[in-house]
Amino acid sequence: MEELKVLLEAKTPTDGELPSAWFELPIYDYEIEEKLGVEMDSDDYRILEMELPFSDEVREDTPIEKLNDLYHMYSTLPPYVIPFYEDVMCYFSNLEELHHHRFDILDYPDCKNMTDLARHVLSINPEFQALSEETIRYFDFEAYGEYLDSNGRFLETEDGILEMP
Repeated sequence: MEELKVLLEAKTPTDGELPSAWFELPIYDYEIEEKLGVEMDSDDYRILEMELPFSDEVREDTPIEKLNDLYHMYSTLPPYVIPFYEDVMCYFSNLEELHHHRFDILDYPDCKNMTDLARHVLSINPEFQALSEETIRYFDFEAYGEYLDSNGRFLETEDGILEMP
């Protein structure tokens, strides 16, 4: 997983300067005290910069506990979701909602387009499998793929297709 980090700065000067340091998430209380000289549960620091995929959910005054919670939610997403986090977030209002539905996202890694997805979905459908070989031969998988796309929530990626809840 990529390195997720924030630049924190103490609000109280030490030796005439405001101490600041980069912290890799998750952040532990002893790190804050050691590098900035402030306690983790205080309001004596602010976030100056960040390298986070979920940076839109972090403000200058976001508490470290909240940062660590966001980190935990992000790091426990399924491995097939993390590379496409930014695209997947178009279907969710925030990271917490995505985290709540993380196991509802279906991954179809062998499907490169909606026609492949139509073939896959129908291959596991007992009613479709009950059709004769002659009928299946003339089935329009491309049209069914378009139907699925129009009536579902799918994200096509270079690694396959993700279906959103």
